[in-house]
Amino acid sequence: MSDSTLHLPALSILVISLLYHLFTRHRRHSRRLPPGPAGLPLIGSFFDILKNKYNPKPQYLKYLEMSQKYNSDIVHMKVLGDRTIILNSAKVTSELLEKRSAIYSSRPSMPMLVLSGWSWNFGLLPYSELWRAYRRTFSRYFMLRKVHEYHPIQRKEALRLLKKLLSNPDDTREHVRKYSGGISIRITHGINLEQDRIHYSELADRAFESATFAGDHGNFMVDYFPLLEYIPSWFPGATFKQKAKVWAKDVSNLNELPWKDVKSLIASGTAIPCIATDGLEKFSSQLDEMEEILKNVCGVSYAAGGDTTSSLLLSIVVALVCYPEVQKKAQAELDTVVGHGRLPDFSDRERLPYIDSILKETHRMWPSLPLGVDHYSISDDFYEGYFIPKGTTIVGNVWAILHDKTIYDDPMIFKPERFLEQSGKRCPPDPTLYSFGFGRRICPGRYLALDNSWMMIACILATFTIEKALDINGNEIEVTTQHGNDAVNFPMPFRCRFTPRSPQALNLLETGFSGQEVAE
Repeated sequence: MSDSTLHLPALSILVISLLYHLFTRHRRHSRRLPPGPAGLPLIGSFFDILKNKYNPKPQYLKYLEMSQKYNSDIVHMKVLGDRTIILNSAKVTSELLEKRSAIYSSRPSMPMLVLSGWSWNFGLLPYSELWRAYRRTFSRYFMLRKVHEYHPIQRKEALRLLKKLLSNPDDTREHVRKYSGGISIRITHGINLEQDRIHYSELADRAFESATFAGDHGNFMVDYFPLLEYIPSWFPGATFKQKAKVWAKDVSNLNELPWKDVKSLIASGTAIPCIATDGLEKFSSQLDEMEEILKNVCGVSYAAGGDTTSSLLLSIVVALVCYPEVQKKAQAELDTVVGHGRLPDFSDRERLPYIDSILKETHRMWPSLPLGVDHYSISDDFYEGYFIPKGTTIVGNVWAILHDKTIYDDPMIFKPERFLEQSGKRCPPDPTLYSFGFGRRICPGRYLALDNSWMMIACILATFTIEKALDINGNEIEVTTQHGNDAVNFPMPFRCRFTPRSPQALNLLETGFSGQEVAE
């Protein structure tokens, strides 16, 4: 939790909480809630939240420990009237978020993200006809049978990435972000010039800071107590509003500026075909109602491609550095199936199961969103005798599910082989069943994200061996698989080097895909 959100005087919190309970129709439930910390009158588990602030353990582990403490895969906590229920198993998430998705497909208000400018992100909208209109428009361009049209763009960006990794491996993080973000903004807005890509990449980095810090429910006290969003920014402890104001400018620009650019290009007749141009043409007779939807669909597509996808890609790179035996096995598969004269392509994918297994195992070990995105109950419900009140925030603990030893043996070991089909042995569930969200709110851009990831890992492994960087004395600099504790799960900063596997492999950076189209 941010320090700046905890400076409200205790008396002020108590008074505001009391007013909140006096003037809202809050009712106590005699029915049995899921187990969890008992909390105190009015403020609930507020002091538990304060105590957790000084505990560096990731929130997904704290939630898992709650399940173990109360011997239940569904646990409940209440802070200042806000109810949160955490789901820590595949069984309960499947039952509630999948089978009962009619009840659990909405979103809580997420006031800190809204204050930070993310109101245009339709992924935060409650379940409604407006959200369904956004979802239909988004799916039109990112459904499974559509994403193959973007393969030429992905090939071009993969070649660009390989050359950058060779020339400047110390900027691996930035290169990977530009790879995923470059694919997205080319698909959505038709932006292709290098100076524009650099500009929007820097803007995205600044904008994503707010999502990283404010993305998990409860990181800011306003999430538990939305009335705080109405206090003035000069009020003691309200520096969260000052943070939000700074963030909101970049977040707004991330959506508005590319849209203005593409409309200018359309007006001048120089626009490159993309989702924006297609949508503006197809919906030309409905622009009064559709332009805002199209703009926000393009903005969300770009934002997701630059953040959650790049966190996964960087986790893959870290895994390959730390597990050289995985690299060797993948390269042997590539050499057998693809050979040495060209880069791997999407047509090779079915014959490269180990590459896909690496991708699945990375999703399992380090999901980009360890706690997913919060759901919200729109009516009262019961689960195994427990009462789940209407208006409860529901957190699906993705990390806990993907490290459940009853589903994935040796869950703390990076083992891609677990996903290879073997005679007489059933593979565990595909981690992407959980890592992209649940039910009706599952990520609609997952097919593009998986294609981006597969293309990157296959091309890197075909051309390079990824090794630890060397210090000035020629000694290897250690790399760990440790990740941060933020809403988006990025690996900690690391250094590595990309050594061409052979002169022939190095030549692939020029010859590329052996005649396959790499340009638009």
